[in-house]
Amino acid sequence: MKAQLKQWLQGPLPGRAAHAQIWSYPRNTVEEGLALVPPPRPSAVLMMLRQREELEILYIVRSDFGIHGGQVAFPGGKLDLHETHQECAMRETAEELGILPHQYELLGALSPVFIPPSHMIVYPQVAWVEETWDCQPNHEIADVFWFPVKHLMPHCIEERDHYLKAFDRIQRIKGIPVRNYFLWGASAMITQELTSGIANG
Repeated sequence: MKAQLKQWLQGPLPGRAAHAQIWSYPRNTVEEGLALVPPPRPSAVLMMLRQREELEILYIVRSDFGIHGGQVAFPGGKLDLHETHQECAMRETAEELGILPHQYELLGALSPVFIPPSHMIVYPQVAWVEETWDCQPNHEIADVFWFPVKHLMPHCIEERDHYLKAFDRIQRIKGIPVRNYFLWGASAMITQELTSGIANG
C-alpha cells in the first residue's frame, strides 16, 4: 500500500472534484484565494498513515479555543519565514505531538485547500508510519486517535446539523462520523481526496 500511495501522489490528483463531494459550501479555488487582499497565510498539515490489520489515519482534536477549537484535524499550523510546506508540517507535528521526522516517511503531498474562516491556504503532506510510538500531545491537542480508512470512504459521507464555531451558528453540513466526533471542513476535504484516490485505485 505504501508504494501504491507514493506513486499515486506523484500523478494528477482529483483535488477540487474530490473536495466538492464533502464541502458544506462552495469554496474559492486556491488561485482565487491567493488573489485576495490581504493574501491568505500559508500553512501545512501532516496526514500520517499506517497499515496494521487495516489502513488507518492519525487524527487530532483541537483544544476548545480559537475558531477551529474542538474540530477533528491533522497536526499542523502556519509557515514560519523561509520554511517549506514539508518543514512546517514536520515542525508542527513535533511541537503538537512530540513525533519526530525520523519516526515516519514523507510520501508526497495532496492538493492545497483554501480555508475562508481562518484566511489560510493549507498544504497537506502525507507520511507513512512503520513503528508504533507514543504521542506526547501539548496543550493545543484535546485528543489523538487512529481511525480506519475503510470508514472514511465517499459512501460514509452524511449530512447533519452541527455547531460551527467560526460562524457561531448551527448549520446543515456534510461530514463523516469518526468515533464520537464529526469530521468536516478542510480536514474532511483533505481526507476525501485521499480516500477518493484509494476507492478509484
